[in-house]
This record gives sequence, structure tokens and C-alpha cells, in this order.
Amino acid sequence: MLRKGIAFLLGHCCIHCLPALPDASVWSTGALFTCGLLSLAAPLVFKSCRGVFILAAAFLFGAGWALGHAAARLSDDLPAALEGEDLLVVGTIASLPDTVDTDPQFELEVATAAAGVPKHIRLAWYDSVARPQAGELWQFVVRLKRRSGFANPGSFDYEGYLFRQGIGATGYIRADDRNLRLAPASPRYAVLRAREWIAQRVQAAVGDHPMLGVLQGLAVGDTHAMSARQWRIFAATGTTHLMAISGLHISMIAALGAWLGSALVRWPRAQRLRLDAVHGQVIGGVLGAVSYSLLAGLSVPTQRTLIMLCIYFGARWCRRELSAGRAIGMALIGVLLVDPFAPLAIGAWLSFGAVAIILLAVSGRFAEEGVIRSFARVQFAVTVGLVPILIATFGSLSLVSPLANAAAVPFFTCVLVPLVLVGSVAAALWLPAGSVVLGFAAWMLDACWPALQWSAQLPFASWYFPQLPVLATIALTAGALLFVLPGIWPLRVAAVSLCVPGLLFQPAVPAAGGFKLTLLDVGQGLSVAIRTHAHTLVYDAGPAFRTGRDTGELVVLPYLRSQGIRRIDLLMISHGDLDHSGGMRSIVGGIPVTTLRVGPSVKAAGLLTQQCRRGQRWRWDEVEFEVLHPVNGAYVRDNDSSCVLRVSGAGGSVLLTGDIQRDAEAALTAAGLANVDVVVVPHHGSRTSSTQAFIDATRPRLALFGTGYRNRWAFPKQDVVERWKDAGALPLASADTGAVEVTVDVTGVQAPRLHRRTARRYWRAR
Repeated sequence: MLRKGIAFLLGHCCIHCLPALPDASVWSTGALFTCGLLSLAAPLVFKSCRGVFILAAAFLFGAGWALGHAAARLSDDLPAALEGEDLLVVGTIASLPDTVDTDPQFELEVATAAAGVPKHIRLAWYDSVARPQAGELWQFVVRLKRRSGFANPGSFDYEGYLFRQGIGATGYIRADDRNLRLAPASPRYAVLRAREWIAQRVQAAVGDHPMLGVLQGLAVGDTHAMSARQWRIFAATGTTHLMAISGLHISMIAALGAWLGSALVRWPRAQRLRLDAVHGQVIGGVLGAVSYSLLAGLSVPTQRTLIMLCIYFGARWCRRELSAGRAIGMALIGVLLVDPFAPLAIGAWLSFGAVAIILLAVSGRFAEEGVIRSFARVQFAVTVGLVPILIATFGSLSLVSPLANAAAVPFFTCVLVPLVLVGSVAAALWLPAGSVVLGFAAWMLDACWPALQWSAQLPFASWYFPQLPVLATIALTAGALLFVLPGIWPLRVAAVSLCVPGLLFQPAVPAAGGFKLTLLDVGQGLSVAIRTHAHTLVYDAGPAFRTGRDTGELVVLPYLRSQGIRRIDLLMISHGDLDHSGGMRSIVGGIPVTTLRVGPSVKAAGLLTQQCRRGQRWRWDEVEFEVLHPVNGAYVRDNDSSCVLRVSGAGGSVLLTGDIQRDAEAALTAAGLANVDVVVVPHHGSRTSSTQAFIDATRPRLALFGTGYRNRWAFPKQDVVERWKDAGALPLASADTGAVEVTVDVTGVQAPRLHRRTARRYWRAR
């Protein structure tokens, strides 16, 4: 069964790796299922190859199942014609609203709307005093857009996340008198309402305690109240999994339920129903697991655990022994049948991978071991075995994770989670009692938090890796698996040898005299990275958002780490506008920065900065850098005081212009601005910039626009784009292309690499 489950999974993976789905997806799905049925019938003729045909059938059924669901989900996407239109929709709040910030955000299950509006959308209600509740029926006037997100090497695929969640569009609620609640919560959303109510009772019990989000997360899987700093500490220590209602927590509740069930069947009334201890264990265990999984919102890890526990308890009910491999195979097939998009979630790979590694680590061992030694060995095996998955998906490892988990897992599982659950029940029944229990749980978290925080701040807490080639990833995976298997020392040496190429891999860097420019996709803002042979410059840091996050943390740092860059030699912030400087502090706090050079309008209180001014020059690895603007005191407006930087290598040059407008462009042109090969177009392609004289002076081959998808200013303006095209430039906007990589070597400017083309995924709308 394990091999069949793996074949079923591989069929799903083949579909999810496609850059685009077949045009006739319905026919393709039917063909896959037909071939699967033929493979099942083939053993009647070719009896000697029965196993191969069954595995082929499992693979084909998996591919057909994934393709059919993917095509159906894509068919519910928002049509481009409805983007930006005012639409009247009626629907039910289908998620726990995020009301921690000032602007509520939630998912809406649409009941009535114009043709083409997806059944599931995500909305934000800016500057609203209303607080919609889960399960309520509302009418809204909304503006929607298709799924969108940043597209950069190393960045989180937000579009893929939305697709996996079944969200066909995102948008915001317009200020309109037609926005009103139509009906209270429906009984259909009783579980969601219960989760929300319990979360509210937990908040009422502990108030605005800093650990409120952690307590709510452990109780009902609601982590909206957790701060970004708390998430960073959990991530740096490798303990993020504790903040999901994980398999370990559900298994503990199932064991408690089984114990209670076996005790209850001893009552005389249960005896008259001919129920024995096994029946009680199965009923109690399944009820406990199902209840706690529903509280968690049935996420992928909880689905996996719940299905596996149901398989185990089903075998117990039937008095049958079930091997671990068979149980994992059945659970794998069950999860994929319930959620065909589970392979797109890293949680599924981590949860199944952890179970498989534990089985590998304990197999073939006959010597007796103590509890502590056995726990330590399993913990070490899981840490080593999951290294390839963590590097491939997150690009980092927590080096303090083994020690942090060795202390945190028993504390959370055996002490904190039971305490939180008891406190939640008490708060639901009588708030003062809940306040005492949950207050004690919060006090315990406060007591242990400094140790976790100290671990996260260690210099070696997190180690970042560049994106690995496919062969290096395969070798690293094989080496990690060999290392956790029981074996003799030559096997360990072979395992280490396989891991070394991946652990020591470094991406190629430009040769002396050449450089690589990357216009990052940061939405409506700007950030550019330039890398020479041994130096890195980052020009602008992208925008900050109302939520408190910024693209320095979300885009720039992940990109630099994915390229193996561990230090910025110069961070230049052109001017003070938030769409250029918003991520500055995140970058400075997240990676060593040798020099911070800023425009005159940049406010950098507490940071050691230098002012950029015309005439500054330096040379890195045979590449010339020159600041062309501003002249000291010449401009008072933010945009026209932007730092303008020219970078010249042996094979070409680029010009970075910030948000300069007509006056600054005229000054640059009058000073004798020379032709360049690549221009990052001023002010995102607005009509206040890109004068004909400036375009004629530069005459680039590439005109790059840093813009956001469907931004409210409609940048770049079409007439501006046409002017650059008429001058012979190829216009490229980051909203359409994702990150743009341009390599300038000694032979000249190479063809640009567009991330949305080189890393195509079928769920991306563009």
C-alpha cells in the first residue's frame, strides 16, 4: 500500500509541476482515468507484471484526480473583464476574520453575484468600524482583481497559496450604503462559529496579553493575534510547527479520549450494550481526534493525522494488525483524495516526511534503549532527515532547532497544550476559572519565552542557503536518508559525501568587469539589486504596508539569501517616499550592511548614514559606479531629490533614477547625460517624468518599470511606454514579468530573464 500511495502522490506532483494545464483538460482527465482502468485490467493478461500495472494505475489515477480538480478550480477564476468594476455580492463570512489590525480581512463564500465572480474570494474592509463575524450573511459592494503576488527568486508564492486555498479573487469593500448584514450566523458554520467564540473567550480571559495569539493558536488554530516578531522567533528556533494544532497534539488528545472511552465502557449500561474496552478506546479516540481537528480548521497536517488515526482505530475495531507502511500509504491516499492540492503545501511534506523518517530511524534496531536516548535519536533523525525539504522550500535551517525542540516539544505537548485546553473549556463555562488557568499558561509562556528569544538571537541560530540545482537537491535528499538509516560507518561516509555538494553550493557570480542587475517585483515601489564579482549593492528597499510588514522582509532579504549573498556592501535609498524606503530597516536588521547611503529626504533616525550627492564615484571589480544626482541643496521636493546612480561595466551600463521628474531630468540632460543600455524608468512611468529630451539622451535597449499589478495610478502610463518604445527600448514592467534579471558581461547586455516566464506555474494568471 505504501508504494501505491507514493505512485498516487507522484501522479499529483506531475500535474502540479506543469507550467500550464492542457487546453482540453476535461478530455485529458478522461484519458488519464481510462488509461488507469486499462492498467488495472492489464494483469488479467500479463499476470507476471501485476505489481507494475497496479502502480501505473495508481499514478494515472493520481494524475487524473489532480488534473480534474486543478482545471475545475481554474475555471472559477475571476475574468479579466470584471477586474476593477464595482460589484454587488452577497455571501457568508467563511473564515475567522482577522480583526487584530484596524482593517478586517476575511474570506467570503459568495452566494449571489454577477456571472463570473468566483465562489470563494478574500476581502479587506479598509477603515471600517464594522466587525463581521464568522458565518454571517452580508451584502457588499466590492472591487476585485485576479490572484496576484510578488514573483521573485526565493520569495513566498502568495498566488500559489491563494490557489491552494481555493480563492479565485482578492479585493476590497467599497464605502457604500449597500454594505449591510443580511442574516446572523447560519448553523452550517457552527464549527467555525464555535472556534471564533472560543477564541473570543480566551481573549476575554487573558485580555491583551502578549501571548494571546499563542494561546488562541493552541486552542483553536487562530494565530491572527501573534506578532511578526513572535513568528520570527519560532521560525529562527525551528519550533513553528508547535503553533499549528499539530499531529503530536491531536495524537495526545486521541490517546486521552481513548483512555476515557475505555474507562466509560466499564459502566453497567455500557456493558449491557456489549461494548468492551477496545470499542471504548476506538470511539473515544476518534471523537477526541475529530473534535480537536475541527477546532484546528482541518488543515493539511491535521487531515493527515486524523486520517491516520482513523485508520489505526479502524484496525483496532476490527482486531487487525496494521503495518506502519500500510497505514502511511492509506493515509497518503486518503489525504490526496480529500485535498488534491496537498502537495502544494509544505506542511504535507513535512508531516509525512517526519513520520517516514521516524520509521526509517527505528527500523532494523534490536538493542534495548532508554527513553531519553530513544527520544534523542529520533529527534536527531527527524532534524537531519528534513534538511532537504527545509532547504528546498525555506532556504534556511535553524541550527538551534534540535535543542530548542528537545525542550519545547515536551513542554508544549505535555504541559502547555493540556493547560490551554482545560483553560479554554473553563473559560467557556465560567470566565473567572478560565482566567486563572489561562493566566497561569500565559505566565508559563512568559517564563520560558526569554530562553526561546535568546536562542533565536544567537549568531548561528539560522543558516541560509542559496537555491540548489536539481541534482544537488537529489544528492542531498539521498544523503540525508542514508544518514538516518541504521548502518555501518562506510554508509555514513557515503551519506556525508552526497550531502557536501548541496551544503557547500554557491551560485555563479559575474566575472570581473561584468555585473547582474535584478529589478525585484515589490509591487508599487522599487528595489534593485546589483551584483558584481565580489560586491553587492541594493538600490531602494520597496514599500511598507498597513499591516506592518514590508518588502524588505518579504522580498529583498529572501532574494539575497537565495543568491547566496550574506552581506550588502552598499544600501542606497534614493528618497524618502514609503514605496522606496519602506523596507530599509528590515534590510538593515536582517543582513549586515557595510554602508547606508541615502537621499536628502530619507529619515533614518538611529541609523548611521551617508548622504548621496553628485560626483561620488567608486570602483568594484572593474565596474564603475557614479552618483549623478542630486546636487547639494538644489531640490527640495522628495522626488526630484532622488539619488541617480550610473553603473558601467565592460559590456554596458545602466541608469537607476528613483522618482526624478522633469526638473531633475532637465538638469541631468543639461549636464551631459550619456547613452546607457538599461534604464530603470523614473517614477514608475508617470507622466511627470520620461520627457522626450531625457529619453533621447539615454536611448536604452531596455526600459524597466517597477510597478504593482493594477496599481491605482495606472502606472506605467501607456503614452510613456510608447515614447520609450519609439526610442528603440524594450519596455518591461515588473507587474507583468515578475523579477527582471539583466546580465551585463564583457560581451554586452544579455537577454533579460523574466521570472514569471522562467518559473511558470499553471495557477498564475499572467
